[in-house]
Amino acid sequence: MRKSNGKRIVIAFAIFGLAAAGAVQAQDANPFLGAWKGKISIAGQELEIGLNFQLDEAKKITGTFDSISQGAFGLALSAIEIKDKTITFMLSGVPGDPSFKGTLDGTGKKLAGDFTQGGYAGTFAVDKQ
Repeated sequence: MRKSNGKRIVIAFAIFGLAAAGAVQAQDANPFLGAWKGKISIAGQELEIGLNFQLDEAKKITGTFDSISQGAFGLALSAIEIKDKTITFMLSGVPGDPSFKGTLDGTGKKLAGDFTQGGYAGTFAVDKQ
């Protein structure tokens, strides 16, 4: 019976660890959740954009991208990662593999950083709505 009890404890710790990891993800995501609006500046052009971040049923951050200037809405974000006040993500299925890396300012209401697509580098800045 001791072996059985030991396995139960290990399983219980594993389950607790997974639950705690999910809670940390949700907590880390909180400053980024919601709607954002702003601009991308790349190759001498400015495009109006929107970002929307939310938590799914598993408390994992998900999101969509709107290129308002180009009339494209609800494009899925992928590879979303958060570390402290920095978030990185990509646009799924878009030519040139667009990627973003942005940092929240001290107020938590502005997110700005770098944007790359197809070998071109630019910047983006959005404000929380």
